[in-house]
Order: sequence, then C-alpha cells, then structure tokens
Amino acid sequence: MACQVDRGDRVYAGKIIDASYGGIGILLPDGAESIKGGARILISPFRESPVESPEEIVLRARPTYLKQMSKGHHVGFKIERIENGELEWKRLCDGLLRNA
Repeated sequence: MACQVDRGDRVYAGKIIDASYGGIGILLPDGAESIKGGARILISPFRESPVESPEEIVLRARPTYLKQMSKGHHVGFKIERIENGELEWKRLCDGLLRNA
C-alpha cells in the first residue's frame, strides 16, 4: 500500500511494509536516511464505498530504525499520534494482523 512521508521540507513516496497500532514500517527510496525527528505519514483512503466516506489516515510519527535494502530503506516509525482517520487506521492494522 502506498503512502507519503512528509518532513515539511520534503515529501517521500513510500510503500507500507507492515503496520501495528504502535508503529509502521515503510520502504522509502534512497535519501530517506536524512529523515530525523518527527514526520507526518499520509495514507490515502483504501476503500471505495458509496455508503461510507473513508478518511485519509494522517499519522504523526518518529523514525526508530533504518535498514538499508536493495531498493531503498526500510524505515520503522513509532506512532506518536493519529491526527486523522483513526477508525481507518485500526481497520488497516486489523486487516494486516488477520492476513499475517
């Protein structure tokens, strides 16, 4: 699933590798090693439904680890606050846990 990591001065396009209620792992391109301090993680709505109006998920997070990969960096973030889309975030995490 695609996402964006917004540092304020730069936005990185990423791919979610794993997620839990307290953290998220994202594959980011080269240059992601410069991510320090807090960031906003933006995840577009992943369900299209005429009945429900899914919200964009906006997480406030800070990086906790960085691992070099062949196609960029696997960056682990600790979730500090859910700014928007809390219900959607819980559904995403629950869905990933069921599929694990």
